[in-house]
Amino acid sequence: MTTAYPPLFTAPEAPEGDRTLLLIRTAYDLLDEAGLEGLTIRAVLARAGLARRAFYERFQGKDDLVLAVFDSSLRTAALQFRDITARCEGPVEALRVIVTGIVVGQLGQDRLGANRRGAALSREHLRLAQTRQGELNSALEPLLDLIAGHVADGISGGAFRRADPQLQARLVYNLVSTTVHTVLLAEEEGIPDRTGREELAGELWEFCRRALAA
Repeated sequence: MTTAYPPLFTAPEAPEGDRTLLLIRTAYDLLDEAGLEGLTIRAVLARAGLARRAFYERFQGKDDLVLAVFDSSLRTAALQFRDITARCEGPVEALRVIVTGIVVGQLGQDRLGANRRGAALSREHLRLAQTRQGELNSALEPLLDLIAGHVADGISGGAFRRADPQLQARLVYNLVSTTVHTVLLAEEEGIPDRTGREELAGELWEFCRRALAA
């Protein structure tokens, strides 16, 4: 059975009248088209058809908008992974789905724009991890908590060695996300090779599985 992996950086729906989500959705589109260089407050407002007041009522600046993009996409991905892993046969399979899904869902899109957006957000992720660590960690919490829950279940069932589940979750996520960021940045203007990404996902999962195993 083929698993449908949720992409981490997927644009949210913007219901009519919800200007916050409209601004976030517009940021996704601009990143698709021109990467970080195209994501300016002026461009966002022009595309969304809003006045500067509408932006500054919701965000203090561009960094706040980028953090909102991360928060929206990561929380959505966590909910989707929760639904998918609820049907898995145990914590080992659930973690495999999450680890491989982060890689394939992130990189396995056959559009140049998606790759450009992913590279731009990867670059911003690395920068914000230094300048806005608290807010970025808050955006990551739902996904990290989900991973930690499956690690804890694996420990209870004897499949994983005894360790701090939250620490193990962060180590797993950091390994996988750093690898993904590196590849995205290297292929910013290229088309992702889905087969290559699936092979990379398999290698990363095997590494994580061996590190967690009892």
